[in-house]
Amino acid sequence: MPNVKQKLGEIELGLLEAKHLLYSVSDKWDKSDESIRNTTGPELGAVKLSVVNKAVHVVDLAMRIVGARSLSKKSKLQLYYRDIRAGLHNPPMDDMTIMNFAYKSISGVLPPTEC
Repeated sequence: MPNVKQKLGEIELGLLEAKHLLYSVSDKWDKSDESIRNTTGPELGAVKLSVVNKAVHVVDLAMRIVGARSLSKKSKLQLYYRDIRAGLHNPPMDDMTIMNFAYKSISGVLPPTEC
């Protein structure tokens, strides 16, 4: 079915994007000294924002493919859905991450109280 293939393709793309961002920032962290690590807060916030939101979208797409059965207590998808949504409620919050990037865009530096 074309609509299922479309959703599967979107899932694969979302996972690929999330993995690349997560692994590239993780690699930078692993290869950096403390002085560089102290400046990676905005990137870490961006990773959290992007990866969690992509995961929410991916699980939602998977649930749309499966349909109402994905909400059954027997379905692992409902567990994944709840678990991944919990990431939305942990810091740094999306709005603060975006506001820090906006501040940097305008002023050229991060605000003194960055997350």
